[in-house]
Amino acid sequence: MQPVPPAHFSTLEYLWQQYATQPRQLAFRAETLAAWHAWRDALRARLLECLGGLPAERGELAPRVVDVSERENYRQEKIYFYSEPGVAVPCYVLTPRDVPPPYRPVIALHGHGSDGAELLVGHAKDRAARANLRAYNYDYARQLVRHGFMVFAPVQRAFGERLERAPAFRVGVGARAKSCEMVNSVGLLFGKALAGLRVWDVMRTIDYIRTRAEPLTEKIACLGLSGGGSVTLYTAALDERIRLAVVAGAFCTYRASIMSIVHCPDNYVPGILRYAELADVAGLIAPRPLLIEHGTQDPIFPIAGVRQAYRELQRVYALVGRAEDLAKDFFPGGHRFGGRKTFAWLDRAFARA
Repeated sequence: MQPVPPAHFSTLEYLWQQYATQPRQLAFRAETLAAWHAWRDALRARLLECLGGLPAERGELAPRVVDVSERENYRQEKIYFYSEPGVAVPCYVLTPRDVPPPYRPVIALHGHGSDGAELLVGHAKDRAARANLRAYNYDYARQLVRHGFMVFAPVQRAFGERLERAPAFRVGVGARAKSCEMVNSVGLLFGKALAGLRVWDVMRTIDYIRTRAEPLTEKIACLGLSGGGSVTLYTAALDERIRLAVVAGAFCTYRASIMSIVHCPDNYVPGILRYAELADVAGLIAPRPLLIEHGTQDPIFPIAGVRQAYRELQRVYALVGRAEDLAKDFFPGGHRFGGRKTFAWLDRAFARA
């Protein structure tokens, strides 16, 4: 009697085999601009479907300012607005001083391991938070405003003030507390991925930006690290009002990252591998400028997968004649915001016609 191979008891081995043998229906294969347009429209529709669609009702933003403080070289507001009826979004707004308008708006998105957007603006309330800020170079909203950008840093669902109140629905404590697992799992019962709900909040952040009284450029950028990088990528793929995007510590192949290493459930988009790999999804951002920055020692989004996905993404930008608008910074370091090329790249990208 032949023994059963150990791999035959593994469901992951089964799923990896499915990945290897089942073609992705909307992988990028276009060779003409007409084919690119058709591919883009088809994949964008499928991505939106996998994320759970958009809310039927937009509702009033109803923004209100709850705090204002003056810093050395910028003004900081904390506001609340509604992304849909009954769903409030806390958001920090950082406006540079001594910078002539129109201001250049950048949406800065936090990821996991942060107390909402607090660390983005430099609020480290204890020793552990200060250690996280240093380890991840996490105050990139504050860095952005000091480089002359107007920054909007919304709190993403299931973090910070948006943690579920019942302790039973939380995982972790302090700056690492989150409610992703419970929120994502319940959302799936409605066909809604948590990533899709977060994308919607960013879309509504854009709506809010357009209500501001200050003179603003037409271009809006979005930047995020880790989970914030993923939401940046998905939002920019779907919403062309984001004219520039910086994805930090989040771009890889699905196979090398979230299929191979334990990740939070909010990284998973139901059904997406029937249609596309992550490089294909990122290709929906083309021809708009996109910077991929990534630490070469990042253990959860391995650099080999990042390099492979980047090569695949280059094909999209080459076809549309905008190879120069796809950029990378693979810096020595781990899972963190690098920033060594980001601010100069944003300056140039905003300045281009």
